[in-house]
Order: sequence, then structure tokens, then C-alpha cells
Amino acid sequence: MALALVPTTPATNVAFFAIFGVFVVALVVLAVVVIVWAVRHDLAGRQAWRERQQSRQQPPPPPPRATP
Repeated sequence: MALALVPTTPATNVAFFAIFGVFVVALVVLAVVVIVWAVRHDLAGRQAWRERQQSRQQPPPPPPRATP
């Protein structure tokens, strides 16, 4: 009965699908932007971590010798 009281016109269906389509596209774009941002920051963090690990493994340089 409730459905018979609410008339649906093709214009409301078109408007709904247009707005819903824009929402879906915006959601997908936002997801791509977030994923790209996360991957870039992860790569930068891993590179910095590798540099820190390599600097810890290298022995310190020998002390300079005194010249007579």
C-alpha cells in the first residue's frame, strides 16, 4: 500500500542515478588518492629505514693517526 501512495516518475529515477553515480565516482577517486598517498609514504619510510639500518652496520672510521 505504501508504494501506491508515492508516485515515482522517471525524472526522480534519473536524478537519483545521476547523483548516486557522482557519489560512486567521488568515492572511487578518494580511495585511489588515499592509496597512492599511503604507498608513497610507505616507500619513503622504508627507504629511510634502510638508510638507518645500513648506517648502523658500517663500522666507525678509524681514528686519525698523530703525525710525528
